[in-house]
Amino acid sequence: MRFRRISLFAFLITALITATLQFCHSPSENQSENSPYINHRDSVEYVGMAVCASCHADKHETFVHTGMGQSFDWASMRKSSADFNAQHLLYDSFLNFYYHPFWKGDKLFVKEFRIENGDTVYQRNEEITYIIGSGQHTNSHLIKKGDFVVQAPFTWYAQRSKLDFPPGFENGNNSRFSRIIDEECMSCHNSMPVMKSSSRTFSKIGTGIDCERCHGPGSAHVAFRSSGKIPDGDIDYTIVNPAKLSWKRQMDVCQRCHLQGDNVLKPGKSFTDFRPGMELASVFEVFLPAYSDSDDARFNMANHADRLQSSKCFIATNGSNLESTTFTCITCHNPHVSVKTLKSSHFNNVCQNCHKSGKSMCSAPMEKRNLLSDNCVKCHMPVSGTEDIPHVLVHDHKIAVYSDTVHAQPKHSEVTGLYCVNKTDPEPDMLIRAYLTYYEKFDPLPVYQQKAEALLKEHPDPELLIHLRYQQQNWKAIILISTKEKDRQFDGMTCYRIGKAHHMLNSFTGAKQWLELAVLKEKERFEFQNELAATLIKLEDYANALVHLKECLDLFPEYVPALNNAGFCHIMNFEPTPALVFLKKSLSLDPDNITALENLALLYDRMNQTEKLKQTLERILKIDQNHDAARKRLLTIKSG
Repeated sequence: MRFRRISLFAFLITALITATLQFCHSPSENQSENSPYINHRDSVEYVGMAVCASCHADKHETFVHTGMGQSFDWASMRKSSADFNAQHLLYDSFLNFYYHPFWKGDKLFVKEFRIENGDTVYQRNEEITYIIGSGQHTNSHLIKKGDFVVQAPFTWYAQRSKLDFPPGFENGNNSRFSRIIDEECMSCHNSMPVMKSSSRTFSKIGTGIDCERCHGPGSAHVAFRSSGKIPDGDIDYTIVNPAKLSWKRQMDVCQRCHLQGDNVLKPGKSFTDFRPGMELASVFEVFLPAYSDSDDARFNMANHADRLQSSKCFIATNGSNLESTTFTCITCHNPHVSVKTLKSSHFNNVCQNCHKSGKSMCSAPMEKRNLLSDNCVKCHMPVSGTEDIPHVLVHDHKIAVYSDTVHAQPKHSEVTGLYCVNKTDPEPDMLIRAYLTYYEKFDPLPVYQQKAEALLKEHPDPELLIHLRYQQQNWKAIILISTKEKDRQFDGMTCYRIGKAHHMLNSFTGAKQWLELAVLKEKERFEFQNELAATLIKLEDYANALVHLKECLDLFPEYVPALNNAGFCHIMNFEPTPALVFLKKSLSLDPDNITALENLALLYDRMNQTEKLKQTLERILKIDQNHDAARKRLLTIKSG
């Protein structure tokens, strides 16, 4: 279906035209970060795919059918690749919850429920807002909660027609409806989001990767071309054409998203700062595990760029050539056309452009070539499972000569550290950050902390050392460092860690001071507000604790720890009605939450509601048989 043409002039505003007509046709000396591209300026805005389509309808018409074009949209039957029915139930044996996705009209819901003795004893329904993923491999599901977006605990794995948990939710790690989607995730899987006031709150979310993710923001280009002018040379510097970039910058466009690792931001940068044509390492560096065996066959699903760049033919073709375009992702892939529409002959022809004579010709026996229909990709980029995403099969983009078993039985050699994919010589502080965050986000192997510790001895940094000690729960060391660096301006997260250390050592006055500073620096971090409230509760300042809990719950009304703390504050203020409201809401979201049940038992005890107290204590012991306080109180009730 052709996209309806819209008027460019109806879109443009006079100020935009006036501002952009002054751009000359050749590179300027004073562009952002010395770039010749005008759309690297912060003042150049994203215009959206509809505006691009009004002039580039042919590209748009095919692009919307690609994996990128179908990467993200509102939840609907049209968008979904799943076949949800009554038999599709997902069970978490660790938490004893079932999950059942179901349609109600064109709206998708998921029901979380629990069954005991044949009866449903708990259920919670959540409406799905967005579906993320093209459906070629997966559909995952997101829920909008105010300005926040959270991930739902189910994914449809299309290649296997299987319902299962999303990566990171399995094996007792089900975070249910509390995993917050941030700027890093959204800016990779979608068009560029507009953030509200933090890296986790959105004021605008698009519906799929669009033209400007690869070409950069388009307002300057639209204004320039609508004025009737054309560039003097071969390159229009109001927009980025990746095909005209050097191979390194071209690879940066692709590996902005097709390089799944630990993305470590440069100080002062955000994930929305990168624009095509920039050096990716100027915004963030990407780190992956290094293995003792360099031929380890493990890789993540979105590590196409790293695997390609480790291919011998990629290295040999590009060599020391840094400027001209030689072998990159778009040598094989046309980003405007779905790979599903291309025949194997398309990719074979790309291979045979180089491997057509002499020693570079295919040396495999014709019997094997015929068995694989003489398909270069099947043999040299075999289909494999991945390390991070279950139930999916993708082509390994490391082009090589493989044995038949290398991907069937991938090596599991020892992790020796991390390496930076997009920069050969990362600064020590970036490498330390990578070790600390990789340990937290991906794999808590001791080697990562050991490497961070060794680097910190050579390159001391108080904030990073506090981060390491926080991971190690060495509270005394954190306070010692902060005391020595009393004149240093720590960031909000470091202030939070110092405050938490004071709290854990029962130094509540010190905790209050540091947590107040953390809240001041990062107002949108509702967890900081709750931690400050918890400290104020220890100081028996329930009135001010409730002030911060209100701010916390205004930001994220379903934050269970804050609901529990609010309930406790109202109990201590002899306000049973609001206490009951908060605690019942907490238990409606998390029926096994011990803190909520302890507070509820305290409330019933103060209200002399013995039967309800007894039921609550029994419920606690059903969840935690070793809860001594509940057992002793229950014995007292029964004996007295």
